[in-house]
Amino acid sequence: MTTALIDLKTMARDDRGLEVTLSGELDLYTAEQVEPRLHELARAGRHRNLILDLCGLSFCDSAGIDLFIRLNRRCRASGTRLLLCDVPPPVVKSMRVLGADRDLRLVVA
Repeated sequence: MTTALIDLKTMARDDRGLEVTLSGELDLYTAEQVEPRLHELARAGRHRNLILDLCGLSFCDSAGIDLFIRLNRRCRASGTRLLLCDVPPPVVKSMRVLGADRDLRLVVA
């Protein structure tokens, strides 16, 4: 059995906000791994923007997209804006099919 891997790194804090990179595969298993940390960052409310750089995602299923939707709600509740940057085209396509692109702010790679 192989295990999908995900990597979450805090890259920069500046006037724009907090930038975090996600790389690897975001699926049911790995979404559960990174969700607590992402929610902690959203809950902090110390940043104007929480910027997720997704250019390193090689895979993202509906569990990952659902995580982004829940994270967006949590960010809004704390006064932070969630921005998804460098979103790989296959992930954008999945978000459009699921209608998630209506609620999420995407910047396509």
